[in-house]
Amino acid sequence: MSELVVLALKVLFLALLWLFVLFAGNVIRTDLFGRKLATNEYGELQPVAELKKVKRERGRASRTLPTTLKITKGNQAGLTVQLNEGILIGRTAECQLILDDDYVSSRHARITRADNGYVVEDLGSTNGTYVNNERVTSPTPFGLADTMRIGRTFMAVER
Repeated sequence: MSELVVLALKVLFLALLWLFVLFAGNVIRTDLFGRKLATNEYGELQPVAELKKVKRERGRASRTLPTTLKITKGNQAGLTVQLNEGILIGRTAECQLILDDDYVSSRHARITRADNGYVVEDLGSTNGTYVNNERVTSPTPFGLADTMRIGRTFMAVER
């Protein structure tokens, strides 16, 4: 091979190596500090994207909404948390439910109250949030018959 081809391959390899380092650094930064949230001119958080409407099943209108989230499997099995208007799930102190799980991001997911129930939203986590074994890519309804998995921790809502 000519020296020019070898030099071009070295430069290409070095560029690819730097792209990998930058990508890995970005993943680590996002995991440690979370993603940046949009704020308005007063520093207040912008509203979350329009949430999917939770369909109410026939005959369930008179029942009350579930009020507790219970960890059913994982390091903290048996732990329960009140849902109220919603909770933030992750590993940082700002979260209402702090999970002791290596596969959970700092700010992993958010459960918010919708018109007829609760909605789960993944906050750009590395390993994802799953409802009934389907990855959450947009705000997803979450109710009594559903199970949620974050890392190695499984959760369900209860009355």
